[in-house]
Amino acid sequence: MRIIVTGVPGTGKTAIAKILGRELGCPVIEVNRIIEERRLWNLKDEFGARIARMAPLEKALNEAMKGHTKVIVEGHLACEFSLPADLVVVCRTDPDVLEERLGKRNYPKEKLDENVLAEMLDYCSIYSEEHYPQDKILELDTTEKSAEESAAEIISVIGGGKKPEGINWSAKLEKKLSPTLPFPTKSRPKRAQRK
Repeated sequence: MRIIVTGVPGTGKTAIAKILGRELGCPVIEVNRIIEERRLWNLKDEFGARIARMAPLEKALNEAMKGHTKVIVEGHLACEFSLPADLVVVCRTDPDVLEERLGKRNYPKEKLDENVLAEMLDYCSIYSEEHYPQDKILELDTTEKSAEESAAEIISVIGGGKKPEGINWSAKLEKKLSPTLPFPTKSRPKRAQRK
């Protein structure tokens, strides 16, 4: 079982991946650690965060996964690659809760807003759908769950349990954007549910 655990910062993916690794008895490859150890970045953004060189990073992740039939790859950038995977878990968190979590991490306001907006726009889900088969993608709402509960839900799905429904924050996005729009917004249809 090769599992990708992705999601924007603050959704719980790192803690969940560690628990899954322990429970399933497999190594966890941390995307950020690969970036640091192999110095796969050459620029920093305006907040000081390193910008990864994506092609060498994808190659490094594929190399790190070689020889592992059981492995977990964890990181928000994992959604942007086509890695060998049996399951792709996209950790999702209610944008209001995410904003609070990132605020506690002392994220600069612009970086906090960028990540909350990415969550509302389904960033990691959309990129996962571009790079992995839809039947391998599991969106997991971690808002009110501990990392242990989230890991247990993933293990249940692996064992044949029911996959949770897709997640849609479009109402929160509309509410956030409506004061800045020059015209009234109408309710938009929900995104098609993943099968």
